[in-house]
Amino acid sequence: MSTDRETSHNRRNALVCSIGTFSLFLVGSSTVLVFLASASGVLPRNTQVGLLTLALSATLSIVISLVGIPIGFTYMYFFGGVVSTKAIKLYLFITKGTHVIESKTSELSALQASRGLKLKLRRQIMYFVFILAVVVPFASYEAKHKDIPFFSPLARTTDIVSLITQDFVTLTMTASLMLPLVALALPYLGGLRLRSIDVGPFHTTVLSMVIGASGGFSLLYTALTRPVLSVLAYVFLLLIGVCWCFAIGCNLGADPANRHIAHIVLAEKVSSRVVSSKIWLENPPGKFREV
Repeated sequence: MSTDRETSHNRRNALVCSIGTFSLFLVGSSTVLVFLASASGVLPRNTQVGLLTLALSATLSIVISLVGIPIGFTYMYFFGGVVSTKAIKLYLFITKGTHVIESKTSELSALQASRGLKLKLRRQIMYFVFILAVVVPFASYEAKHKDIPFFSPLARTTDIVSLITQDFVTLTMTASLMLPLVALALPYLGGLRLRSIDVGPFHTTVLSMVIGASGGFSLLYTALTRPVLSVLAYVFLLLIGVCWCFAIGCNLGADPANRHIAHIVLAEKVSSRVVSSKIWLENPPGKFREV
């Protein structure tokens, strides 16, 4: 019964994420076409903007999902599952601290034995916000040096859809360069909880550093270049669909990444200073229980 309920929840969440993908790309498509409509000679005079917006939204939802979701999944598993534990070791070596996965050994064993992929809405929203907060400042800087996306006048509507889709693919690949930094911390948000004993928590340290650096750079860039707010809003609206697809990929890759982390944690020695779930409380004296 629980398996059927879990399958039903996954289907419902997949439907919600699909609707969200189309809706966000609808916003992005409208933004692009409004920009093109304001530029003389780009859109043909007989273009039906409403139908073109829907066609472009549907095309981007399919194409960018096929590009962005696998990127998010791969980065989440590799950087979140494989690299993050090694990054924690380096972090603890520098800070001489201790971190502990809060899950009990029995819970980690159950997690390691689990199978399949899961889409969780709360996790989706959380990942989306963090990814968007890091990617937008980076893309804003890129927009200063390059036109994002690149447009040139075309005669046929189908050519416009094809050109914008290609530009969105390029935009997706460019934005993905910032994703590995966020993926290092994502497994410990809404999944495995990482507790700090004597130093700052690794995942909050990484996120505060990355988002703080991105936000600080964005403020400095804004102060120095004084970009028009409409340009920043334009980049933001272009990226929300792309970042949503990244978040879906990271959401799907979260459970495999957590299983890999659980495998590493269970293989650690009790005395390990790096990552250990084995916290024992002596109560009453002489008897230990895991907490």
